[in-house]
Amino acid sequence: MRYIDRNKFRQAVEEFGWEAIKISQHNAMNGMTIGEKKVFIRNHPEWNQLQPIMLGLSHNKCWYTEGPIGPNDFEIDHFRPKSKSREKIDYTNPDSKSRVLKEDGYWWLAYEWFNYRLSGTYPNKLRRDRLGDCDEVKGKGDCFPLDLVNGRIANDGENINCEESILLDPLNPVDVSLLTFEKGIPIPATNDPEEINRVNQSIFYYHLDLDQLNRDRKIVWDECVSHIEDAKEAIDNSLTRENKKSMMDKCYRELIKMVDSETRPYTSSAKACIMVYSELLGYDWLKLLVRTL
Repeated sequence: MRYIDRNKFRQAVEEFGWEAIKISQHNAMNGMTIGEKKVFIRNHPEWNQLQPIMLGLSHNKCWYTEGPIGPNDFEIDHFRPKSKSREKIDYTNPDSKSRVLKEDGYWWLAYEWFNYRLSGTYPNKLRRDRLGDCDEVKGKGDCFPLDLVNGRIANDGENINCEESILLDPLNPVDVSLLTFEKGIPIPATNDPEEINRVNQSIFYYHLDLDQLNRDRKIVWDECVSHIEDAKEAIDNSLTRENKKSMMDKCYRELIKMVDSETRPYTSSAKACIMVYSELLGYDWLKLLVRTL
C-alpha cells in the first residue's frame, strides 16, 4: 500500500466535472425509498467514469495491494459499502459468522468521490487463496469493520466523522505508514496494540497476505537484497574514498528505481527491505538513502 494524494484526487475529480454528475444522480433519487435508491444506484454505476483518473493516480496499480492492474482486473471499490455493511464477529476464526452493521450500507455516499478506492480483484472479492494451503475465505466485499469503543455507527445521511474506521485507508498517509513488510510478508509497522489490530484486520479483509502477493513481493525483496549485498561488497573492497562514493552512488541509483512508484509494483516491499538493512551492522551508508525515500 502506497499513499494516494487526496488533494490530487480531489483536483482531478473537480476538473472532470464530477460534482454535476453527482448532483444529477441525487436529483434522480429524490422521493425514492431507500430500497428504490439502492436499486437505482446498482443500475447507475456512474463512478466508473473516474477509472482513468484513479488509474493515473496509482500508475495502473491497485490502491490496496500496489499490485499491477490488467485491463479487466480492477474495479472502483466503495470504501464504505453502498448496499450493506458488515464485519466478521471474529476475523481470526475461519468459521466465524458475520454481523450486519448497517443493513442499507452507506447509500448516501454512493456518488461521493472521497468514498472511492481503486481495487484489484484480490482485495475486493471474497475468495480462497488458490495457491496456498488454506480454505479460509478472505476479501473486503461488503465488509467495513468499525471501532465501536471510540466511535459509533453513522445514521443514514449523517456525517461519517462520528465513526472510527478500522481498515487502513490509502488516502491517509498515517494509515499507510502503519503497514510494512518482512521478506514480502505484510506486518504491522507499529507497537501500538490498537493500531496493530487495525493492520491485522486490514491484512485479512484486503487479503494482503494472499500467497500470490507474498510471492511477488518476495521477488522484489530478494532483488533489493541482491543490489544491497552487491553494493556492500563493492563498497567494502573500495581502495579509495572516491571509489567508495562512486559505489554508493551506483547502489543508490539502482535502489531508488526499485522504490519508484511510477514504474514499479510492490515498491513498499523494496522500501521496507532498504529500511531493515539500513539498521544492520555494516550498512550505515544505507541510512543516507532512507532519508530520501
